[in-house]
Amino acid sequence: MTAPKKPFRRAKGKTTKARDWLLGPIPDDAFGSASDPPPQPGHQAPPLTIDERFEFLLNNPDLFEAVRQALPVREPGSVGRPPEYPPYVYFVFLCSISIFRSARSTARHLQRELWWNPVCEAVRKHLGSEEADSLKPIGPSLSQWNYFFKNHLKTHMGAVRDASRDLWIQQALDMGMLTESGSRGSWIYPEREQVIHGDATVAAPPSKHTRHEIVDKETGEVRRHRVDPDASTTTEGGGKPVYGNKFLSLAVRVTRTPHSRVILALESVRTKSRKRDPEREDEGTAVVRLMHHILSKAPGIRAFTYDTALRGVHRAPLVADGIVVFTRQHGGLEPHSLQRYEKHYEKNKKCSHDLYTAEGRICQRRFTVDGDTYYTPLPVEELERRKQKKSRFYHRLVVPCSHGDHELRIRVDETKEDREIDPSNKKPRFNRTEHLRQIPPNTPAGRRLLGFRQDSESNHSRFDQAYPHERVPAYGANAGLLIYIGYAWVNNSITRALGRKPLSLAA
Repeated sequence: MTAPKKPFRRAKGKTTKARDWLLGPIPDDAFGSASDPPPQPGHQAPPLTIDERFEFLLNNPDLFEAVRQALPVREPGSVGRPPEYPPYVYFVFLCSISIFRSARSTARHLQRELWWNPVCEAVRKHLGSEEADSLKPIGPSLSQWNYFFKNHLKTHMGAVRDASRDLWIQQALDMGMLTESGSRGSWIYPEREQVIHGDATVAAPPSKHTRHEIVDKETGEVRRHRVDPDASTTTEGGGKPVYGNKFLSLAVRVTRTPHSRVILALESVRTKSRKRDPEREDEGTAVVRLMHHILSKAPGIRAFTYDTALRGVHRAPLVADGIVVFTRQHGGLEPHSLQRYEKHYEKNKKCSHDLYTAEGRICQRRFTVDGDTYYTPLPVEELERRKQKKSRFYHRLVVPCSHGDHELRIRVDETKEDREIDPSNKKPRFNRTEHLRQIPPNTPAGRRLLGFRQDSESNHSRFDQAYPHERVPAYGANAGLLIYIGYAWVNNSITRALGRKPLSLAA
């Protein structure tokens, strides 16, 4: 007898629901026209040698200031093995890992006079001759680095992260970014140096193994592996599963200027469940917290662009802070009733228009001769901002009517009525910032801001490529974040040196 056939099962995966409604053409309005020329591409960034990157890093005085703020100097008589070098030497070591690709290679480089002498000269320049003369003739060994990294840098990771973040924000302000002075563009077309872009990435740890022991079923051999304690499998955009630790970055750059990106903030975010990893925030919560902090330091920010991980509940508080928050429309959102607009045009006669939200903008609902639901996007004349205790944003739009067009102002930020709890389902009545966008995605203005966000992909890609096999050379989320902080210091040091120079000089 043959074994019975296994029952048929559909492959796991998301199924997309077919639309039972139609969307009309996007009108030409304040968000741009289909005939608008595409934006001009920027200059290609000139390549940099290893010694140039190392030189720019050592010439950054903020590097030594971050150490002073974050890493305490060892007091005489303290318990434990005393470090062989001052904390700033190990911080330079941390940053140099992204230049020399590994800690082992960095230790070998810094033990050669060719690379150690520039460190001593930088210390002489920033901290004085007495401090420079007290340094040893060669740099720290790999064993010395590993001890300091484990017992000091990882212990003060939070202080290093916060001190670095505030110094990076100040660097952007000093370079003319995120300021209120100068040309700022409109709310729909802000200048690029007034727009923060962000994204999260899953960085692979040194080992791909997920179990400490693997038993060969045929031989019984037990193989032991080192496993990253914080790494887990996460599904990225497109449904691709990736294994590692998730890191969030926020940055800004200058329009059409190579080597001008300033990384403003970094954070390690949760990839496991809240129960298994209570220390780290989820991605959306961390984004909102970091943006609130940056906004408190840099009031000239006009817009923030992110991916669909940012939902309406995350966008609402940032919009209330007075900035444009742009993300693509989350898939699967159905049109939602907004309001019915009625107006009398003659005695005892009135016109009515059913307004809905669809694809992130306000539409008028109609029905075709075949009985299909048809949503006509309404042209927007202006995105208005009213500054009060909390900012309000409005779409000033036109509703076409055979009895005369109507001009309306409809809020595109969360209102008090939206937050009221519906007794029928115990949820807020309307998630307005989920269904409505200040700048609709499928418009020229929306595609422009979407292009700004792509710089985050470039930043994460460069971070991955800085290390062999695109694996971060550290175990654990906190250790991996320190490696990313070191990479960011190198990036921002290059920007400090080249980000405002003309291309002919930068090359």
